Amino acid sequence: MKKLTQLILLLAVILSTHSKVHAQTTVSGTVSETSGGTLPGVTVLEKGTSNGAITDFDGNYRLSVSSSDAILEFSFIGFETQEVAVNNQSVIDIVLGESISQLDEVVVIGYGVQRKKVLTGAVESVSSEEITATPVVSVEQALQGRTPGVQVVNQSGQPGERASVKIRGIGTDFNSDPLYIVDGIIVNSIDNLSPGDISSMEVLKDGASTAIYGARGANGVILISTKTGKAGETSITYNGYVGVQNAAKEVDLLNSEQYIQVMADAGARNIAGEVYDPQQLPANNTNWQNELFSTNVPIESHEISISGGSEKTTFASSVSYFQQQGIIGGDKSKFERYTARLNSNTKVTDWLSWGNTLSLAHIETRGVASNASFNGAFSSALNLSLIHI
Repeated sequence: MKKLTQLILLLAVILSTHSKVHAQTTVSGTVSETSGGTLPGVTVLEKGTSNGAITDFDGNYRLSVSSSDAILEFSFIGFETQEVAVNNQSVIDIVLGESISQLDEVVVIGYGVQRKKVLTGAVESVSSEEITATPVVSVEQALQGRTPGVQVVNQSGQPGERASVKIRGIGTDFNSDPLYIVDGIIVNSIDNLSPGDISSMEVLKDGASTAIYGARGANGVILISTKTGKAGETSITYNGYVGVQNAAKEVDLLNSEQYIQVMADAGARNIAGEVYDPQQLPANNTNWQNELFSTNVPIESHEISISGGSEKTTFASSVSYFQQQGIIGGDKSKFERYTARLNSNTKVTDWLSWGNTLSLAHIETRGVASNASFNGAFSSALNLSLIHI
């Protein structure tokens, strides 16, 4: 009787093990994208478990799941996640569609990409909508107030004057300028760029995100991408404005009577060595700021862009004109810029693409002395009345 009981128990164990082994189902297949190419590195996971696999170089996968009712989850960066029930199938092929929202959360920092949530405050992004939200002369001015940790200061009010951009302070070589990279090419200046041609700007601020650029990225890196066309979406756009500029405020000055009284109370002497006499008023009592500042100074900007394309070829082209005169100096202080740009890309085969990024810029600038404590136009206007007393 004891032997019979042991045999029955042993048979029950064998049957249960056999049922568990045969309850597992092996599923295989290929993961591809909508254009027909296969996707390597796609994560295939049995939902609710840690059981999973990754597609090989040809997009193939093979996975043993716990039951025929299991649900497979397919996920890959830049593509929509899909869930498929096994339902006793042994071969499941999947086509993943692109996810634009996920691509927007990825920042290209060099040879690779990182998610924005991982970079946190190390990278600041500025979109084309933010850049063109306000009329700006230069691209650097579009960063003002939109990028925490980035200091953008206008050197003066002179048209065309470059703004000072400091991301990581003043460098050891007394050069605080960041490294500018436009469409993957290092440039010395971005004065020739029209703000309307820019698709996005990324500012790399910390050492980790700029490390790939070596010592040249010590003062931070600004990555600029220009606009490209989209297949099947032809667009013709005009952006422009015309306006006038005036000095918002003038410095309050003493008139001749007030000035002589102050100097007399201080016991000062004039050029001739005589003590100032409050009763002796000079004939000249001119506020030279009024003579210096021009009123209703013109500023204008015009840009026409055309973009579009087919499944194989896309393009984006634009021409722009910008002109600004100075409040000080009028047409003697002037900035004028003409730009033209053509970006195109042609997909020759599945593995070969051909494209170009062409730009042309013509800049004319002239101005008066600025930022001078002495002999500058504005500083002289503040002191000119005093010289003639």
